[in-house]
Amino acid sequence: MIRQDYFIRVIRAFFDALARAMNINDIEDRSKAIHDLYEQYLGGYEFYQNATVDEALEHITKYPEDQRIDRAEMLAELYYVEAETRAYPINETLLERALTLFEYVDRQGKLYSADRLQKMENIRQRIATKS
Repeated sequence: MIRQDYFIRVIRAFFDALARAMNINDIEDRSKAIHDLYEQYLGGYEFYQNATVDEALEHITKYPEDQRIDRAEMLAELYYVEAETRAYPINETLLERALTLFEYVDRQGKLYSADRLQKMENIRQRIATKS
């Protein structure tokens, strides 16, 4: 129970830090803050930039089983917000990865999230507009 409480605090801290990062106006500073979030909450930034979604999910298996869905959602959120700081075609790749991970979390997770569903729809529309 203590471990679960601790991880809930980790999730809250992550989303608080993500919200602060998203409010940074300077793109370079925002990008740096997002980069730091990858490092702090998931591990190597470079790995997640170069990994396929399957490789990223495999990497997340290093965490306890009860944390994996939440870690996958953290990664999806990071890809989603990072796409705002990157140019085409990298931003589209990040959005596609985010969508795949959000869909995975939606299928595998136990919690319904209207926010997640809205982000998934937003990504689908953005990708369709580019095509």
